[in-house]
Amino acid sequence: MKVPGPKGRRILEKFRKLNGGWAMPVPFVYAGGEGCYVRDIDGNRFLDFASNIAVTPLGYGHPALDEVLRHYGKSPVKLAGQDFVAREHVELLEELLKIAPGFNAAFITNSGAEAVENAIKIAMRRHGGNYGVSFENAFHGRTLGALSLTNSKIVYKAGYWTFPSQRLPFDESAPVLLEEMIRREGGRENMAFVIAEPVQGEGGYNIAPKLMMRGLRKVTQEHGIPLICDEIQSGMGRTGKWWAFEHYKIKPDIFTAAKALQVGATIAKRGMFPKEPSAISSTWGGGQLVDLAMAVATIRAIKKERLLSNCTRMGKYLVRRLGELGVLNPRGLGLMCAFDMPGKRKRDQLVERMLQNGLVTLGAGRETVRLIPPYIISEEEIDEAVSIIEKSLAEAKKEGRGGKLSHAEHAI
Repeated sequence: MKVPGPKGRRILEKFRKLNGGWAMPVPFVYAGGEGCYVRDIDGNRFLDFASNIAVTPLGYGHPALDEVLRHYGKSPVKLAGQDFVAREHVELLEELLKIAPGFNAAFITNSGAEAVENAIKIAMRRHGGNYGVSFENAFHGRTLGALSLTNSKIVYKAGYWTFPSQRLPFDESAPVLLEEMIRREGGRENMAFVIAEPVQGEGGYNIAPKLMMRGLRKVTQEHGIPLICDEIQSGMGRTGKWWAFEHYKIKPDIFTAAKALQVGATIAKRGMFPKEPSAISSTWGGGQLVDLAMAVATIRAIKKERLLSNCTRMGKYLVRRLGELGVLNPRGLGLMCAFDMPGKRKRDQLVERMLQNGLVTLGAGRETVRLIPPYIISEEEIDEAVSIIEKSLAEAKKEGRGGKLSHAEHAI
C-alpha cells in the first residue's frame, strides 16, 4: 500500500500549513475502523497497535460505545463541570472510585496534563515544599507545571520556564538517592512531592523495578512526602491491572488517569484534597457529557468482558512472539509492550516500513518501538502483527544502510 495516498497527502499538507502546533503526524488520515483495525481516507486498512497512544482500549465500533453515541449524538452538551453538575459527572466518579480501592475522591478534568497539574497542586497545598522530584526520561505533560517534571525529550522544554525540581535515575538506586536528597536539601519540609510513572511511556516503555517502586513508597511514607503515580498511559487496565502501581503492591497518595479513561482524572483520599472551594477547578471538568458517558461505558465494558485478564494473557503472548523474532529487549507489562532497535534512525525507518505494510505502531524514547493494541486483541491478530514486524525487519535488513529518513525522523 502507499501511505499517505493522494487524498491523505492533500489533507496532511493543509494540516501542516494551518496547524500552529506543527508536528508531523502518522502519515494517514483517519476514516473509521472496526475492532482492532483502522482505515484511512484513501481506503487503506491497518492493524492498530498504537491505539491513538493508548486512548482506544476497546478498539473501533465497540457496541457499548456505539450505544452511548446513539444516545447522545443528537444533543451534545458541554457544561462547566465544576459549576453545573450533571448525572454523568457523578456516575463517572462512582465508577472510577469502584476500580480505585482505598481512594474515595477524584477530580475530573479534560486531559492528562491537567490531571498532573492538579496532582501537583493537591500535593503542594497539602504538604508545602519548594520543589518536586521526578525521574530521568519522565513524561508528565506539556503544560508548564507538568513540563517542569518532564525529561524525555529536549524539544519539549527548550525555551520554557520551569519550576524548581530534582531528578532521580529510573532504577533501583532511586530510593537510596531520594533519602540522601532529603537530607542534602534541608529535610522533608522542602520536598513537595515525588512523581513517578510505574511504566514510563514517552520515555521508552521502561518498567520500574519492584525494589524501586516499593523503596520509593517506603521512603516517602517515612518522611511524610506525597507520592504521585502518573498512570495516564499505563492505567485503566492496560497492564493487566486497573493501575500499574498494583503490580508493586503499593498505594500512592495521589494518582492520575486519562487516555483510556477518555477524560482526565486526579484520584486521592478525600483528606488530600484542598478544603477551600475553588482551590482547584476546571472550566469543562470532563468536556462533553458524551465524554463522561463514554468513560463510564469503557469501565463497565472492561469489567463485563474481563478484558484485564485478556490484557495479561495477550501481553505475555505478544512478548513471547517478539522474543521468537530475536528483536532487542522485548518487554511488556500486560499490553504495554515494546522492543528496541539499534538507534533512532533504524527505529524510525522500521515504524514507517511497518505502516506501509499495514501495521500502526509508535516510537518511544530514543530507540524503542511501542506496541499498544486495543484490549480486545486476539492471538490471531497478534500473529498477524508479528508477521508484519518480521517482514518489515527483513526488508530493513535487505535494504541495508542509506535508506530515506522517515517522517518521524524529520519531525523530532
